[in-house]
Amino acid sequence: MSQNVKFSVVRHLQDQNALLSHAHDGPLVPGQEHILDASVQTISREMKANNKNAVRIIYTNKTNRIRQTAEILAQGLEKQNIPVSLVHEKRLEVMDQGDLNLPKGYKDGDWFTPLDKAWDAICDEAYLYDNIFYKFGDPKGKGGNYPELGKAFSRRGESMGWCLINKYSLINDVVEGNLGVKDNEFLVIACQSDLPLILMELQQLSTQKDVNAQNLPEKSWEVYKQGGLQDKMGFDIPMGYTKVFDLTDFKDNGFVNVVAEAGRYLEGKAQNEKNQMLKKVLGNKLQFYKNRRKASNSNMTLYDLKKKRAMGG
Repeated sequence: MSQNVKFSVVRHLQDQNALLSHAHDGPLVPGQEHILDASVQTISREMKANNKNAVRIIYTNKTNRIRQTAEILAQGLEKQNIPVSLVHEKRLEVMDQGDLNLPKGYKDGDWFTPLDKAWDAICDEAYLYDNIFYKFGDPKGKGGNYPELGKAFSRRGESMGWCLINKYSLINDVVEGNLGVKDNEFLVIACQSDLPLILMELQQLSTQKDVNAQNLPEKSWEVYKQGGLQDKMGFDIPMGYTKVFDLTDFKDNGFVNVVAEAGRYLEGKAQNEKNQMLKKVLGNKLQFYKNRRKASNSNMTLYDLKKKRAMGG
């Protein structure tokens, strides 16, 4: 039996809809701090149950809503005389959602419908059309075209594949104890809703024999959409949601290896798609120069062409 792998995950609090002034990185709505009181109590209780006397919070300092939530949580724990260390974790950085072309007259607080369309598109492309590296906001996908996104985005964002590579790698390191968490520290992860949802999906899949590195994303989506998780969580989990996870069995039954291999498989797939795209671009450039050279040669006299070839041109 492995050493237990217990930790808490806390979703960030509600951020302001401030696309004009802060793009996708609005600060928290004021006055929510009390929501995390229950999180503090949950963490304190788990610390005692697991013989810990300090907390390590990993989070991303690149995103206001997560950074501010982690800081509020740390302050609440410190009021309970619990030592806290805050550590930036790159793999918790949020998925880039591109740059927006906001309509004339838009003001902070207004709803921007194309973002909803973009989220529908990236989920459909990733899980229905096997296009997991489709970029957020791209007007063209395997499942069809999304013309409204072409007008709404001046730059595409990242892919669901990028998100899963990061999360699978992070989960592997949590289970394997590779984060540098000290023996006396209880691990807390401040994050977006994607991580707790992925963890809940993986827990349901961890004992299924037909799950492997290649189909893990698809199987997870099935758990979310068809296995009742979406209905149970009300489409998304609440702001400030706190849950204690125990992934000890991931190590005991070897499922953590499937998760790690799934991340490596996606990395390889990403590199392969990148190489294919580069080959296509280089091929197009080569054809362009061939056509230009052909057109240039067609305008030369026979004497000029012989002279050019003799000179190595």
